[in-house]
Amino acid sequence: MPLSHPPKTNTTREQFLQNMQKYFQSTTTGKGDIDLLALTRPDCIDIYLDNNDYLHLSCDPRLIDDDAYQHSMNSVISKTEKVLHQNLLDEKQHFSIPRQGSDNIMAGVFLQQACLQYQVSDLLAKKILGKESVYLAQSGYVANYGLLQALVIPAKTHIYIDTAAHESLWQGASRGIIHKIKHNSLDDLEQNLRRFGSGIIVVDSLYSGKGSIADLIELCNLKEQYNCMLVVDESHSIGLYGPHGCGLASLGNVTDRIDFITGSLAKAYCVRAGFIAGRVQEVLYVREKSSSSTFSSTLMNWDIQRLQRAINIIYNADKERQRLMHIATTVRHAAVTLEFDVEQTPLPSSILCLNAGPNLFSKKLQSYFENVGISGAIFIPPATPLNRSMLRLTLHAGLSDDDVSRIINALEFIAQHHRSDLPYTFSKRSTTLLN
Repeated sequence: MPLSHPPKTNTTREQFLQNMQKYFQSTTTGKGDIDLLALTRPDCIDIYLDNNDYLHLSCDPRLIDDDAYQHSMNSVISKTEKVLHQNLLDEKQHFSIPRQGSDNIMAGVFLQQACLQYQVSDLLAKKILGKESVYLAQSGYVANYGLLQALVIPAKTHIYIDTAAHESLWQGASRGIIHKIKHNSLDDLEQNLRRFGSGIIVVDSLYSGKGSIADLIELCNLKEQYNCMLVVDESHSIGLYGPHGCGLASLGNVTDRIDFITGSLAKAYCVRAGFIAGRVQEVLYVREKSSSSTFSSTLMNWDIQRLQRAINIIYNADKERQRLMHIATTVRHAAVTLEFDVEQTPLPSSILCLNAGPNLFSKKLQSYFENVGISGAIFIPPATPLNRSMLRLTLHAGLSDDDVSRIINALEFIAQHHRSDLPYTFSKRSTTLLN
């Protein structure tokens, strides 16, 4: 009897190459490079709306002067062995290196309570977040993933997650029983809770891919009614809302009702770090059970020292926050008036997302802003659903009145002259075209 052969299928490498080719085709603009996300005319930009520096601190001397000093000190040390390390430290007495802690190049589970990271974590917890304890992670992504990975019991824990929640939350929750909740729909959430029972509700307070804001008060009510846990990612709201920039949870007076608050500090704080905030024993448990804290080195001291400076700056940045809220209100009002299909938010939101549709339309939209010296960030899959790319304009407190006028003038020009070129960008266009 002749041997039967299995049907020929693509090898794993062939599948990889096909996927790679498909991706390149969707992310190029015809020049042969992966250039869809890059600015076409970077030398012409003088209004930058393509980053998350909401309070315009990345060039603030109060934040970066010590960074420059440290870089200079390291350079001197590397050039000559004759300069004693202690002499350099004497010139800048407040710069110190603990004998243990972050500089042991070890995982976070080995941190001792006397180390600098514990001190700054406690400062962030008490002064900003209003929580008993904070664990600092390497990034917001690591914080979200590590938290949910520690909380979820595989194939048992029910996860009620907003469809627009950050990818790190989805990845962390992936081992649980996932219930996708329509964006910001309290009704859909309650229907699922009534059907499936207790679980973990997972949301962003301010959604980076939409600029929309969650109703944290009502979410806390549902959490308590159905005996759930609540995880809130405040990455894009910490530093911007509430007294001293303590966040949307603080503004809504619901901090104590939320089990865990997480976030990235690489937004308003301009620091390479993330955080998990909650009750002391619960945060300690997450730290011990999270694979990212067990199997990955913790933050370095220069990250911690920069965060310490940022906390003190942002705590007193009421003027910058007020300026940002005014700018956000003004620009969003103009966009809504011009019939751009943007979120209308209950509070000012500094993230203005302009829908573009298929990828190349986002490049076209970006170019219209670049022509008048304004940069915006293109978002494409996997950061957005398929054929729902967008251009995100991130407003910041450093914009002058003239800058704001130029942004609004650009919106007006696009609405008047390019509406027909952008079939997915304006509210009068049916979103069913995208499906």
